[in-house]
Amino acid sequence: MPDATNGGGVTLLQAVAIEVGLIVGGALFSLTGVAVGIAGAGVVVAFGLALGIAILGLIPTAMLGSLFPTTGGNYRYPARFVSVPLAFLAAWGLGISMLGGGLPLYALTAGQYVAALTPVAPTTVGVVLLTAFFLLNLLGIRLAAIAQVLMFVVLVGALGMFVVFGVPAVQTANLTPLFPNGAVGVVTAAGILYFVCLGANFVVDIGGDVRDATVAIPQSFALSIPLVLVLYVGVGVVAVGAVGADAMANAALTVPAERFLSGTLQSAFVVGGALFAIATSMNAVFIITPKYLEVLAADGLFPALLTVRNERFGTPHWGLTLIYGLSVAMLLSPLPVANLGSLLSFGGVFLVVPVMLAAIAVVRTHGTVGSSAVPLAPRTIGAAGALAVVSNLVLLVLVASQSPAMFAIWLTALSIGGCYYLVRTRFGSQTVKSTRTEW
Repeated sequence: MPDATNGGGVTLLQAVAIEVGLIVGGALFSLTGVAVGIAGAGVVVAFGLALGIAILGLIPTAMLGSLFPTTGGNYRYPARFVSVPLAFLAAWGLGISMLGGGLPLYALTAGQYVAALTPVAPTTVGVVLLTAFFLLNLLGIRLAAIAQVLMFVVLVGALGMFVVFGVPAVQTANLTPLFPNGAVGVVTAAGILYFVCLGANFVVDIGGDVRDATVAIPQSFALSIPLVLVLYVGVGVVAVGAVGADAMANAALTVPAERFLSGTLQSAFVVGGALFAIATSMNAVFIITPKYLEVLAADGLFPALLTVRNERFGTPHWGLTLIYGLSVAMLLSPLPVANLGSLLSFGGVFLVVPVMLAAIAVVRTHGTVGSSAVPLAPRTIGAAGALAVVSNLVLLVLVASQSPAMFAIWLTALSIGGCYYLVRTRFGSQTVKSTRTEW
């Protein structure tokens, strides 16, 4: 098994901070208003549905992470147990979503929150934040993980303040009708919110760096998901209940915050809540994305130059530079936030399917499932994986129907990735071998 280790540098707390940072940042502060515009007061149900479907996928993912802790697990698992081309396409599609949607979305949203406090261009703030986390991750994953924990603590405190002060301002009339656009509206909103609910899944991509990964990965899921569920339900109820669905549609969380927080507390919420939530997401993406470059280069699918490491800090400086450059370019593009959110969803939903197929293959063909730290029967794990496949495909169709133009762009970019794979493997000098032969 490549890169498996029980002596990595990322602790359980740091893994939880990375997971929560990826989940909370995008969902609550970038896409809540977009989801309210689709589902109205049903956004609370949409959050629960998105998390429920994410949990279906987390069960098999936890099993794989426990049995086979490795670097770039979301690529390596399907490459080993299902199909290398399918695994590559999933990783490529995620890259489109992460760099074309994720990092620019977080950076632009952070700028919009700062603009509410002081007159400054949102894109300027976004570029500054992207640059800051690029430089931080150049200094090493341990330093980035420590910064993640510190921001995580402040974030949870700020969100707790929002909920505690906001509950008295909730008016039950604002929470009705619960399904103004029917069940389809709720499910579609869940699709928009789903990618950021997948944040926990990406900890398997740094499994080679997680200390005692075989136990810590399942434990991190068990800690992060209940915490996120409480935050989502609390913030969702307060946001819609305080101002109503019409006022909250496509709006930032500063809109309800102005209703019940004083000026000082509003500033604290923007900085400690919104900015730190988005910052933890950005930092986590910079931590995780180079792992994909590493495993794809190891399989001969990407240039080895992207994984060349700095001698002093041990970080892939060229790979990080590529990630930084592409995300800045997309940030400066004219695409609106809602479109970036849809683009972000496509890759995340698609990525889950091959990983679930890999989990099902392991359950069917390997007798080692019983040694996993996940206390569930193999049949239950396999059933969760099968349900997750169906659910993700349904969500992909629904999200695509809401943004057909962006989906067409994503599919075109995915097709380019498929052509690149064929050229690289059939006509290039590299062959795909490490994932198949070293596990």
